Amino acid sequence: MELNYYMEYAMSLAIGIEFVKMLCTHTPGTIIEVLLFATSRQMVVEHLNGVQTLLGIIAIAGLFAIRKYLFCNFDETDHIICRGSQTVGHANLISGVKIPEEKTRLLRDVLAERLKREDKSIAIGACTYYKDCALRVDSMRDQVITRVEVIKAL
Repeated sequence: MELNYYMEYAMSLAIGIEFVKMLCTHTPGTIIEVLLFATSRQMVVEHLNGVQTLLGIIAIAGLFAIRKYLFCNFDETDHIICRGSQTVGHANLISGVKIPEEKTRLLRDVLAERLKREDKSIAIGACTYYKDCALRVDSMRDQVITRVEVIKAL
């Protein structure tokens, strides 16, 4: 009985912490974590019958499957807007990514070349993807890319 009392309050505290984290970060991953904690707390603290325990296990497995298969790397992002005239090296430095291009090349040239190679039109919103980041045309003037959004996958 004593152990059950402490487990209940420890799990409630963990759920509270995850809930505050969810309110601060606003990401799909934190919502899944809160649901995982709440479901596991219910299973540990309450004395459930066999069917309820099985449903709880299925719910937790479903939440893990959602987190693994339905979230992609670009669901949670950090981004920065750079001038098109900035070099790849400078963009890598200020955004914390590693664009695998020559560091002295201009972002606008790199993005335009990649979009042409991928048979995409060079227009506002056009995007090209690297392993851990993406480049998106944010602004253009006279058919020249003036601002590039560097999107970092978290």
